[in-house]
Amino acid sequence: MAPYIYNELQAKVNELRLVALQPGSYHDILRCNIVHYPLLEPKAAVKDERLPVIELQKTLSDGWIVEQTLDGRYLFMSPRNSGIPNSWKHPDANFDPKAYELPKRSADDGSLRYVPSYEALSYTWGTTDNEEYVYVTDPADPLRAPSWLRIRANLASALRHLRYPDRQRTLWVDAISINQADIDERGRQVKRMSQIYPLSNNVIIWIGPESEDSTHALETLRYFSEQVEYIISHRWGDAPNAQERDWWRDGHTLPYEKKTWKSIFSLLHRSWFERVWVLQEALLCNRVLLQCGRDSIPWVNVRKALLVLRQKTSVLPPDIRDRLFAYARGLMAPPLASSEHLLLWTRNQKCIDPQDRIYGILGLLDPRVVAKIEVDYSIPVWKTYSRLVLAENEVYQKLNMLNHCNIITRCEGYPSWVPNWDQPIEGANMGYLSIRRFYASARSSAVAKLIEPAYHLQVARRRVATICRVGHNLTGTFAEVIDVIFDWAPKEPRSDIYVSGGLSIDAYVEVLVRGRTSDRARGNNPCPSIRRLSELLTQAIASSELDDEVAREFKDCFFVNECLFTTKEGYLGVSAKGLREDDEISVILGCDFPMVLRPRGSNRYEVVGPCFVHGLMLGEALKPPLEPPWKDVLPVTRGWALSYFINAQTGELSKSDPRLGLLPTNWEEVTTLDPFFPPFVFKNKENGHISMNDPRMSAEAIKQRGIVLETLELI
Repeated sequence: MAPYIYNELQAKVNELRLVALQPGSYHDILRCNIVHYPLLEPKAAVKDERLPVIELQKTLSDGWIVEQTLDGRYLFMSPRNSGIPNSWKHPDANFDPKAYELPKRSADDGSLRYVPSYEALSYTWGTTDNEEYVYVTDPADPLRAPSWLRIRANLASALRHLRYPDRQRTLWVDAISINQADIDERGRQVKRMSQIYPLSNNVIIWIGPESEDSTHALETLRYFSEQVEYIISHRWGDAPNAQERDWWRDGHTLPYEKKTWKSIFSLLHRSWFERVWVLQEALLCNRVLLQCGRDSIPWVNVRKALLVLRQKTSVLPPDIRDRLFAYARGLMAPPLASSEHLLLWTRNQKCIDPQDRIYGILGLLDPRVVAKIEVDYSIPVWKTYSRLVLAENEVYQKLNMLNHCNIITRCEGYPSWVPNWDQPIEGANMGYLSIRRFYASARSSAVAKLIEPAYHLQVARRRVATICRVGHNLTGTFAEVIDVIFDWAPKEPRSDIYVSGGLSIDAYVEVLVRGRTSDRARGNNPCPSIRRLSELLTQAIASSELDDEVAREFKDCFFVNECLFTTKEGYLGVSAKGLREDDEISVILGCDFPMVLRPRGSNRYEVVGPCFVHGLMLGEALKPPLEPPWKDVLPVTRGWALSYFINAQTGELSKSDPRLGLLPTNWEEVTTLDPFFPPFVFKNKENGHISMNDPRMSAEAIKQRGIVLETLELI
């Protein structure tokens, strides 16, 4: 019996290999056929003829809100404190359900007949211990002796649990469907994941056989998920027809014993939840089942349950809380959150090859960005990482990947502007990239160019400040570092004025919580106001005591290898450790966080890392001051905290920045449903070009307003 010899896939007809798993009982030997099929897009996908959320909202009376859930349904949320349950039905009983109900997709739908019928398997490879054989037969020549393929134990277990006793089952399984010995084929197939999984009949997530009370864990997650809903604008609440209408609330204790929490903890530490590659396999298709032994649960239920549980920080056991805090980032993948946020998740996951921290999520990134990235395992890791930075700049004219740079995690031989995604994150600042919450460069376009062969990155920036004092490295909660917080507080909290205006104590508390306040938010917001935080901290400083109320309101104040700093100009901020006196604070065009840069002579700078600085987070460095009575507000729409302006006297809300004037005549602001762009973008009326960047914030326009920009090289 000979090993199986792969036939080459025909790229011209978009072929893929499918595994026809032959029937058998659990202990029978594994047999399959391997067949080639052209993967064809359906001729006519199921049309979603519903009204867009923004249009449906206009049909609702005051207080009602409509939002989209993780599984694509529209949820009508009742006015706050009204006592009316949330509903899948429009409040107006006469409103046409076709305008809001999700169209059904049937396996008998004629639109699917042009795609080979198969299921895609998501699993982890596991170790090479106890490998098994799968025997490959040729249906065209049944008398021919079968050949064999060696597979790992976890896949063998999956196939034994998944095969039918009386008929074959057709699967796409990467270990068999891709010739793993052919590096070129592997590279080509990696970029096809965004086709292979969505076009499958369904995806099966295999997390292993039943053990450690896994059945109880899945039953618990299923019931919890039926009580809650999570919507894509990062809000959550009670599900329609929920039996436990308060379970979604942070402070509401769940009736779970230690046994239940232990079973959930064990489930979340299975290898599937620890690997990079599998997430895109679960999120690329909306027909996904998670299977553990013979038990199964819809993946959307697991995803929803984990996202809402993550918000219940005050009632979770510490080990569950820590696990969910890191893992749930991946569950908010684009378009729910930024690609930077997804990359935070990969840094805490496992993979064999560090390049897979990029390649393993390509299916979740913008196809326009992915098209600029060649999958090539032969190049150095840092060059793979640099390609993502350059691709995002080319597509969006943005440099937000610089937010992942950190001088402590930088590897020798990397340019400082290339993030090292193979190291865990440094600093709690990075945790605030889930929603595009800050706009230090004010929707400006990056002006960047790669300088070869040195591999320097030329950028445009405004130099804002120079660091003059750096605090000690901090790790801990508000209560754990309270002595340092008291020491750095303004000496006269009721009278000290900050450099950009307002009381210094207000600036200080916003730095401590990294902008997590209700002041700039719209709608229901659980965060305390700056005034509230300032009053509490002022009272605590005066009494030199910390009570439970203060600690609770400052729950968003925590440090992870970070330090406070001040500048010669009077700014106050926080950043990851590694700062020095005389480092410079700069706002780089196209980068949403201020950056700490270290001069290296000859107009060259080393990237130290991003920072949070009060008075620089909303474009203040690149625009004139915002005159009263106007104030910045940041309502969240489709995962984007968009910059609006409110007249504090009249309540008038405007998208147009009163400091910038009218758009150029050849530009207009339009809405878009593009999941990788903000809801409101700018369109060039002459050539149709769409940009997420404001044409009034080009480098030329900024200079015309008298703001000095510099060109420098990041080394």
